[in-house]
Amino acid sequence: MHIAVTGAAGFIGAKVANELLDRGHEVAAIDSFDTTYSAELKHDRIDRLQKRRGFRLITGDIRDEPAVRSLFEPRPDAVVHLAAQGGLRKSMDEPATFISSNISGFGNVIKAAVDNSVETMVYASSGAVYGGTPHLPFAEDDAAAFPLSLYGATKRCDELLAFSYAHAAGIACTGLRFSTVYGTDGRPDMAMYTFAERISRGEPIRVHGHGKMVRDFVWGDDVAHAVVLAVEDQRQFGTTRAAGGPRPAVASDPWRVLNVATGRQVQLMEMIRLVEAAVGREAELEMVDALAAEVEENRMDVSLLGETLGFVPSVQVEEGIPQAVGWYLSYLGSHGAR
Repeated sequence: MHIAVTGAAGFIGAKVANELLDRGHEVAAIDSFDTTYSAELKHDRIDRLQKRRGFRLITGDIRDEPAVRSLFEPRPDAVVHLAAQGGLRKSMDEPATFISSNISGFGNVIKAAVDNSVETMVYASSGAVYGGTPHLPFAEDDAAAFPLSLYGATKRCDELLAFSYAHAAGIACTGLRFSTVYGTDGRPDMAMYTFAERISRGEPIRVHGHGKMVRDFVWGDDVAHAVVLAVEDQRQFGTTRAAGGPRPAVASDPWRVLNVATGRQVQLMEMIRLVEAAVGREAELEMVDALAAEVEENRMDVSLLGETLGFVPSVQVEEGIPQAVGWYLSYLGSHGAR
């Protein structure tokens, strides 16, 4: 297949593009190389991809309609939309940036897909859409009506926009609700990396929620594999029956959401202990309250993901955290401070 990928210079986007190429697909990619974090790291990822046959890059912003339209020339068989602004806390401080990128940019991409008769769209949503729901573990049939951060709200908005186009145009839309993604070649501002850097320097780390928060850490390569499985899944599907489901007349519209996680809950302090072991030094802890935008427990039901796509996570934190920390400290040594 010929597949368009937005955000291909990003942490997950580069991994997705790489696996698609491994599996014999052609990839047309777009990225703006913004300076949310080191553009050098983004260029490093793209440089590796550009050495591969079947990869084509457009430098542009998804908020720019002509740039997005150029991604669809020639028409792809499917689009993977991963470009977005990330960060719970940052979203509350910079709402205009998040709304323009995560909502307007999403709108540009899905409209271009529909205009070009693309039949399949897979896009990144987030476990942040669940927010203040009282039901644990988080499951796809939840109404997802109470996101605690503006970031989560933008991702929920994307899901709703996708439903509108699935209904009106018949484009098959799969929204993947990523849990806490980590791994090698990741964003330098990830908490795990920040902890490793500060511990290695003998500096204190701020531990939100007094270390009691619970997360489901999912390996970046596993997330990329889930995306690829969703793209390659050509079976027909109907509407995810959230909050009791839609009225019968629209129940067959091709719209679904799937949790992407491991199903295993890890307390923040457990993650910190694994980072300490990887660094080889004990952390000095500064315990602080959780932020209002942070979910205390992120427990995600992954049964539907396994049943639908046959996804099985390959890496757990005991193996993954040492690899991620080792990569980051090596990268930091080669490239200096962030």
